[in-house]
Amino acid sequence: MSRNKLTLIFVLNFFVLTYSAQQSSRVKVKLKIEFKSVENFGKPLNNTINYIYSDGQFIDSVYCKKRTMNYLLEGAHLFKIEFSKNGYVNKYVIINTKDIPSKKRIKLKADINLFRKMDRINVEFLKTEPVSIAYYNFIKKSLIWDYDYNRSVVEKIIDASLKK
Repeated sequence: MSRNKLTLIFVLNFFVLTYSAQQSSRVKVKLKIEFKSVENFGKPLNNTINYIYSDGQFIDSVYCKKRTMNYLLEGAHLFKIEFSKNGYVNKYVIINTKDIPSKKRIKLKADINLFRKMDRINVEFLKTEPVSIAYYNFIKKSLIWDYDYNRSVVEKIIDASLKK
């Protein structure tokens, strides 16, 4: 292959990658999470530590002294956000922003209910299964939670708590 062809291929690849990066960075999701305690019937839960991953790579941790976490997710990625508090069972959610049209700003809210660790309740599956998944709905033109999936996980948690 001639040197001119190689140069042309390199330049075209560079422009395609640059354009893709610019498009994905224009997606912005304003995330608002409120933490609640299961044992205290939904009362606010303070002092949580939350870990944010983008496409499998750790990108940030957020300590929330109060019950609310506000965070801006940027770019078209697959985000994993893990919620934790000492003495409580960790949970995580998946937020897929890959299908959001470019230059879009979206808000996403959620309540995360954490419960205390107990030896009698086996919820090991929460280490490998998210409690909820959010994805872009083209009909509603918004990012939505998959409530059917969430309900199935809640049922697993309830079932685990009833077993002895």
